[in-house]
Amino acid sequence: MRRFILLLVTMLLLFPGCTKSGLSLEDNSWEGIVTLDDTKFFIHMRTEDNSVFLSIPELLATDVPVEDLRVSHDQWSFKIGIGTSVMRFLLSPIEQGFEGKILYDNSSGKVMLRPGRYSVEHRRLQQPQRHGFSVSVETTHGTLYGTHLIPEGEGPFPTVLIIAGSGPTDRDGNSELIVESNDSLWHLAQELRESGIASLRYDKMGVGESIVKDENLLKEGTFDDYVEDAVVWLEYLEGEASVGTLGLLGHSEGSLIGLLAAKKHPLDFAISVAGNGDRIDTQMVKQVGRLDAQAAPILEKRLAEISNSVYRETGNLLVDSLVPLGRELYLQTWMTYDPSEVLQSLDIPVLVTWGDHDERLVGEDDLFRKEQLPDSVEFAEIPDMGHLLRRAETDEDIVRSYKDRDMPLHEQLIDVVTTFILKQNKGEK
Repeated sequence: MRRFILLLVTMLLLFPGCTKSGLSLEDNSWEGIVTLDDTKFFIHMRTEDNSVFLSIPELLATDVPVEDLRVSHDQWSFKIGIGTSVMRFLLSPIEQGFEGKILYDNSSGKVMLRPGRYSVEHRRLQQPQRHGFSVSVETTHGTLYGTHLIPEGEGPFPTVLIIAGSGPTDRDGNSELIVESNDSLWHLAQELRESGIASLRYDKMGVGESIVKDENLLKEGTFDDYVEDAVVWLEYLEGEASVGTLGLLGHSEGSLIGLLAAKKHPLDFAISVAGNGDRIDTQMVKQVGRLDAQAAPILEKRLAEISNSVYRETGNLLVDSLVPLGRELYLQTWMTYDPSEVLQSLDIPVLVTWGDHDERLVGEDDLFRKEQLPDSVEFAEIPDMGHLLRRAETDEDIVRSYKDRDMPLHEQLIDVVTTFILKQNKGEK
């Protein structure tokens, strides 16, 4: 994702220690939004032991102690270092939290902070209108919620389970780490419906409506848990009278989750959209190497240790932010799967499609290996399509695709996907 904020990742230098004057601070936490020029990002602030800590997810910064803290009834001020520059905050306490300014180089912007989990509330307020039926299933670790969108008319209809990509990405394709909405999977569901295809998209555990109260459930979760969640949804759909031909579509990380679910539950077809053909450890080392050549071998060693159940920090900010302590189990179980080998093992019709301008699949070696594949696997490269399924001829288009919810999906992707699904149809309408 070619955003200004991500360009700062490899420059982030944090200076420990702080001073303070004035009030004694009670332990508390706030979340909000920083607006700097045309960029918006979430910020988290907490107070503990009379100190202030900042987290900025898009900078991969977590619990950073601030410098030069000054606190009074009217104003809080502090700073953190960004490379050779400084990001300064000047906040005014208000009844609902804080409002104030941010200064960075020659730019100034606004800061808004509210008590509690504001980012969750923001995403709820920003979600698109949920056409269709609200549905839920019970799993071993909680309740999952989704939207079942069915075409008008008399079924049964070809039906596809839509599985979102990596991180805290909700059923509509929106990341809870990013302020703006892109609604890519929401658009996909509407397009399928227009073609007579039903869909069910859902919030993964810990995301959207499927949020959990016990954070330990997420820390103890494995990649296989997310595969089993997809299987539970497939079992739910199998019992619905409106469902005819049944398949799934996984986007990005959801591609591998979907392919593994297809091995566990009988299906008529599977679709991989913008999925990487490498193991996740190989993917991460490549991607970090493009940002920071020195960090890549450190990450490679860290991942090798994780595969052997050795969990320890490296001292490299980028590596330790990408793979924080306490989150290794999910990654460890994910690394056991080679997506290309999983694809080779399937005996159902599979469509593998991606864009030739996908900012996360930047080389041929990121794609699925095509050797030893059954004839039932089809490949379709979409010209000028980025990772979020929009036409992306320029870097500006890619940036826009992450924050313009009205940007249409690539028309050729819709044609390729709907044609493939309808071809698997067994006589249903």
